[in-house]
Amino acid sequence: MKRKLLLFFCVLSCVLMVSGCSLVRGNENFDKKTLEQQTDSFLNNWFSFDFDSTIATYKDQMDETTLAQYKLYAKQKKQYKGLKKKIKTEYTITTDSATVTETILCESGDKLLASLTFDKDGQIQTDDSGNYSFKFDEYKTLGQKMQKAGLNTIMSMSIVFLVLIFISLLISCFKFIGLIGKGKADKSPVAVAAAPAAPISEPEDLTDDLELVAVITAAIAAASETESADGLVVRSIIRR
Repeated sequence: MKRKLLLFFCVLSCVLMVSGCSLVRGNENFDKKTLEQQTDSFLNNWFSFDFDSTIATYKDQMDETTLAQYKLYAKQKKQYKGLKKKIKTEYTITTDSATVTETILCESGDKLLASLTFDKDGQIQTDDSGNYSFKFDEYKTLGQKMQKAGLNTIMSMSIVFLVLIFISLLISCFKFIGLIGKGKADKSPVAVAAAPAAPISEPEDLTDDLELVAVITAAIAAASETESADGLVVRSIIRR
């Protein structure tokens, strides 16, 4: 059973690969030789075209997008001067479009990648304003690409380290902020404690004192055998 399933998936994969190749190769408009010839012709016409004169003559009839595109082409032509030779041609072909990229050397000494895209009918692809899908890119060797990648890596790491250093400094400042807040708290006026209220004196019980006075008075009166202040005669009683 496992062998049958394995055989089925192998056959299915082969069918999909063949069908994919047939879709790419099925478009007769994407013949590489024809695409290369059209690209060569386009580049020769581009380098021989007078963009400055066209801008001066048809400037008022151009929309902003077309005018900006022609100005860019005029600037590039002045910079690169002319086409010196073609170095190599590469193709990127799909079911509905094809892009031809030629590595060229200009009279200015610049090495460029000229890319031209074709639609499914084999015609040069254009945008809504009628401008061709064509561009120049700077050619970069493997060493230049590695150098640029290395510089980007170094810049990214530097930014990360700077952010970490900033965060560390910010955290280290927290203790100073705490000290400042503590100093302000120490300088604040100390509240004076209120004096305790005086205890309320309770009325003194004089009952025992009055009895003592009465006893002393009676003893003195008995000793002198005189009348008391209230007219009572106090006599000593002798118990037998």
